[in-house]
Amino acid sequence: MVVRKVRACLVALLVMVVAAGTAGADAAPPGAGAADVDKGRMVRQGGSSYPRLVRLQHSGAADGRVLASMTTYVNDAGFAVIYESTDDGASFHPLGEIHDPEGQNKKGMCCSTLYELPRQVGDMPAGTLLWAGTAGVGADPDQRRSSIRVWRSDDHGRTWNFLSTIVQAPVGPGVWEPEFTVSERGDLVAFYSDDGDPKHDQKLVQVRSRDGRNWTDLRETVKNDKFRVRPGMSGVRWLPDGTYVMVYEVCNYDPVHICTVWMRTSRDGWDFGNPYDLGTEIVSDTGGQPLGTPTIAWAPGPGRNGRLLLAYQMLANHDGGWAPGNGRTLMVNDDPRNLAHGWREIPSPVQIKYNEGSVCRNFSPTTLPTRDGRSVIHMTTDFEYYVGGPCEAWFGTGPIDGGSASAAHPAQPVDPRPGR
Repeated sequence: MVVRKVRACLVALLVMVVAAGTAGADAAPPGAGAADVDKGRMVRQGGSSYPRLVRLQHSGAADGRVLASMTTYVNDAGFAVIYESTDDGASFHPLGEIHDPEGQNKKGMCCSTLYELPRQVGDMPAGTLLWAGTAGVGADPDQRRSSIRVWRSDDHGRTWNFLSTIVQAPVGPGVWEPEFTVSERGDLVAFYSDDGDPKHDQKLVQVRSRDGRNWTDLRETVKNDKFRVRPGMSGVRWLPDGTYVMVYEVCNYDPVHICTVWMRTSRDGWDFGNPYDLGTEIVSDTGGQPLGTPTIAWAPGPGRNGRLLLAYQMLANHDGGWAPGNGRTLMVNDDPRNLAHGWREIPSPVQIKYNEGSVCRNFSPTTLPTRDGRSVIHMTTDFEYYVGGPCEAWFGTGPIDGGSASAAHPAQPVDPRPGR
């Protein structure tokens, strides 16, 4: 299918963009020539994509440490790098690496996630770290056999061992962007984007496991009968009242905006309702429309249920055109019981000048509250140089309350980027 080929080309381009960091790894110190990033510091040099942040909360003496994972590409091999912060996100240093043989020989790795088990699953105690990513993304679409592979760390991210394959796709279609939660029943649940159904260009699906090794009960999570509508890129968080909240993008559905952001809830972490119900669309209280690659984080807040932090790729006006805060904002909801209202824009700690859609600029950002809950650690990607250069990860910290998200840039027309 044409759209699937476009997606495959985008992923292959992402691999090349990240790989471009290899040749220039020693060309300049971190931060040099960063003409496209107004605010933020480079995490590492060498190419990065799909950053993810986790604070250890079930790991004994290691609790409080912040870990970051990213995928990269060196010598024709895609792999993951793990970084650690012991100063609440003020700085990061290398901790470990995950070299999956299924990502070597130009096969590539992408679309990864990082998760700390909040309770025991099988023989894995609370505090076990799980990393999962898509392997085999770099091959020609006619030969590609992508899979989602899970790795396990029992020493807080230093060393990793292969655990299982969640799904092995047939030749051609892709499986992307895994996300974990532990259900009320105690199962490890994995969500991912699947473009192998001939009736749907892409849909969100889920499976579950009692031990992290054997995956069963494949179930559709979100889908639409208009073939080109593509739900995907899910993120799930558990709230103090026991509610599970899921965020995801739905592309090619809105005629004005290419990839709008939606949410839904579950009482048990497995049943998220009718998959044909797209859920609740997110719009800020000032009319900002978040677009593409959303991620969600929980933070303590004014109410018992805390607050939600939403990161995304782009910000448009509700009725079209780029919003002034595009590339410069996150969103906060101080009452997660009402996802349809109360979203406010705040300045993002990492701020990007030119943000009109690409496989690098502000693609799949991630957030995490600081230990006191008053600020947000933000990590996202952008090119090292305004024109060209590798795709790199950048980070920063800023307040959740008290800032203004306004910007002086006028609204610009939205590039719809058909085929996302």
